[in-house]
Amino acid sequence: MNINKDIQAQIRLVAESMELGETLRQVCPSCLGGSSNEKSMTITVFPNSVVKYNCFRENCPSHVHGSFILGAGLASTGSQENTNRVFKPVLPKRAKFDGTTLPLTDFEREWIYKAWGIVNPPYWYHTNDYGGRIAMSVRAPNYTHRGWVLRDMEGRARHKALTYIEENETPMSWYRNRHLRGTVIVEDIPSAVRASKYVNAVALLGTGAGLDRATEIDMMATRPIMIALDQDATDKSFKLLDRWGLLWGQAKVMPLKHDLKDMQEPFLKRLIEGCMS
Repeated sequence: MNINKDIQAQIRLVAESMELGETLRQVCPSCLGGSSNEKSMTITVFPNSVVKYNCFRENCPSHVHGSFILGAGLASTGSQENTNRVFKPVLPKRAKFDGTTLPLTDFEREWIYKAWGIVNPPYWYHTNDYGGRIAMSVRAPNYTHRGWVLRDMEGRARHKALTYIEENETPMSWYRNRHLRGTVIVEDIPSAVRASKYVNAVALLGTGAGLDRATEIDMMATRPIMIALDQDATDKSFKLLDRWGLLWGQAKVMPLKHDLKDMQEPFLKRLIEGCMS
């Protein structure tokens, strides 16, 4: 089976339900938007019935993009496969966490402080689900709840962090409380909480930024913007800058020798204030 033809067939089913001139953003049928089900694909139906589609997610394995004309057959690939075969569109399987949350235990508060130097983290809870985890509330730019990151403390779980984002929400967590300071972009919530003592911060909940994340950052981030992904992802920080720097403006990379969440407080303060000055 030709995967490119299958993907195009699924996109065609969506495009056939759209109006001329309409643009739709949806989950890519190849990468499924990663663990957060990001709506990283745009589909545009032009007035002349040409359809163009593109997945903006950097880690999309097929780097899906292309075009076709509504009403025309699929492009020939030399295969004798029946191009009239009907495919079911890939719908996003957006997971939702409906477990019970409780106040953090004394053990968890002590573990959080020893691990990351954070005291009384905002909107963090305990859940007995998935073997017992710290439940970190993902916050929208207006600070409303938009999902959960469930963090394992034991180090034995297959997935250290499980991310659940509400439908139609962008998978990022914001910490904006300093109107006259810039914004630092980090990977995870603990790093964002640490940094938010000195600047505004947003956690990507990963290392990539598709169109939805990039657009929200452009609209909501105070300038200057500093990209400070974890120490082992500096190359991805530069890729973000190269991809979205013109959109964001006043953006640069903060190369790190240690992750922000692991830094001693005096060094973290000097580093951020020095870069933002």
